[in-house]
Amino acid sequence: MFQIAKVIRTLAASLLLVAAAGCAEQAATPQRTTSAPPMSNDPELAGAWYQIFFDTNKAEIDTRGQMVIKNVAYVATSNEMTRVTVIGKTDRVGDAASNVALSQRRADQVRDALIAAGVPGEHIDTRWTGESSQKVSTVDEAAEQRNRVVDVTVIKLLPRKP
Repeated sequence: MFQIAKVIRTLAASLLLVAAAGCAEQAATPQRTTSAPPMSNDPELAGAWYQIFFDTNKAEIDTRGQMVIKNVAYVATSNEMTRVTVIGKTDRVGDAASNVALSQRRADQVRDALIAAGVPGEHIDTRWTGESSQKVSTVDEAAEQRNRVVDVTVIKLLPRKP
């Protein structure tokens, strides 16, 4: 009998602590008094930063890249106030001029795949950097997969203040 009473007291004390913690958390959380969303000209991250990797001297999107395209399209089309930035890059295999052209082909492939997946073309900004903007610094002619990439970012633009 003594053990049951001890267990009941412990449970009661635990419930009181949980209730007190919930009240303290609720009081610490600022309450909004208006139902309108915050207005700002600053963008808000809508999705994330995505990467689509490529084979050496190739611009074809593989199966894994197609899955990334579907994810980006889902995020970008779930809100009409989104912008998608596509930036093509290469490693240092080949000469600089060829790498600029290759990074453009990669960026264009990703842009076209996003449009085919339902992202409006006017919501996509496309750029390419060739080998000039690398994630991993390497010497010339070094094949580095982390540099053979198209970076894709999705942001949500907030409505402008009237």
